[in-house]
Amino acid sequence: MIFPSHCKFIGVINRHIRSNYRPDDAIYFSSQYVLVFEGPDHCEVFEVESSGEGFIRKKAGASRISRAEETLVYRELVDISNRADLLRKAVPLCTGGINTVVFQGVDRHYMFVKNPAAEVLTTIEVHDVAPPEPAWLAYNVKKLEGAGMFGELMLDFEYHVLNLKDFEDPRRTIIFPCHASGLNGLFLDSLDEEPQGDIRLVGCNTSKLVFEARYPLKRYEHVNICPLSTRRPSKPFILRCCQSDKLGPTEIGGVPGVVVHWGANPREIYEAIKTLATSIRKTE
Repeated sequence: MIFPSHCKFIGVINRHIRSNYRPDDAIYFSSQYVLVFEGPDHCEVFEVESSGEGFIRKKAGASRISRAEETLVYRELVDISNRADLLRKAVPLCTGGINTVVFQGVDRHYMFVKNPAAEVLTTIEVHDVAPPEPAWLAYNVKKLEGAGMFGELMLDFEYHVLNLKDFEDPRRTIIFPCHASGLNGLFLDSLDEEPQGDIRLVGCNTSKLVFEARYPLKRYEHVNICPLSTRRPSKPFILRCCQSDKLGPTEIGGVPGVVVHWGANPREIYEAIKTLATSIRKTE
């Protein structure tokens, strides 16, 4: 795979505009690749070398690495700093003889990917619980991902959100942790009287401790929904927990992950994922 790390290493020649262009033209000192456009949708890609000193140098050599019939010019403007997103876009487009995708950024600079390989992306599992909607951790990861915050880290995400609506049951006395969820049942944070009947508490270990502290002799069934206690990730993961002593790097079944607080803000979530991604790369 050829995927330049920055647009500053890519020069652009519009031969359909610059009719006097000559292949031996001088090039900018940082240019490692040159895109040669014979038309808006007709592009070839060259790897170039230069010699000399200063900003403008003599072209010492050029080798074509993608012919026009092998190159697709992406039609929409994109965020070329979001490398993970470019890779996700390029992979399915490289079929039928196409091996290179050229992108233009919203700032009109260019980037390209030749022979894109999806396996260079590291997948992070995001484990969360809802309602309340949206699931707070998943919501913020999606926002950060959409803003390109993880593009340089080359990350992809799988979302696993436990739906608490599946535990609603009019035949039983169901107690959920928080009234903000809007679920059908009772709520541990607003119990005004002792619950009666066939009781099922749907909550984490903290919910269990709170319930037993308030009703120590009450018989009930506990359904533990804490992601840290119940999930079995197969890939590196992030999840949230309300117990501060559980925060930070962790492992489940030998799989590395990170735990953030139940109400972690976007900056804390980003830093946690960045730390996890960095630690994974160090072990590869």
